[in-house]
Amino acid sequence: MKNRHLTDSFRCAFRGIFQALKTEKNFKLHLLAMIIVMLMAWYFHLSTGEYLVLIITVLLVIITELLNTAIEYTVDLVCGNRYSELAKYAKDIAAGATLLAALGSVIIGCIIFLPKIIERYMG
Repeated sequence: MKNRHLTDSFRCAFRGIFQALKTEKNFKLHLLAMIIVMLMAWYFHLSTGEYLVLIITVLLVIITELLNTAIEYTVDLVCGNRYSELAKYAKDIAAGATLLAALGSVIIGCIIFLPKIIERYMG
């Protein structure tokens, strides 16, 4: 049933986030990584532009992880215990999207943080 009020939409969205937090190990790891990255950003006094890049990058990883989880639940709902090669492809492709987002975020994090780490501790 479609939500009739904006508050219902927000309630459902937060319920989905909390469901992923309760049940998905990778989602917890991504959130932990986000906290560490934001603490490092504060510690190294990043510029506004660098913060924005990190926020967008981290959110992309979180969003892809949530979409991956939603796809996995949907495939499991439709297929149940039956094996399907197409279901496997759907799950693998969604996981691949999350992996690419995570790898991209690591590369961006290295581009932003490595020069600052080198300057502070080796320069």
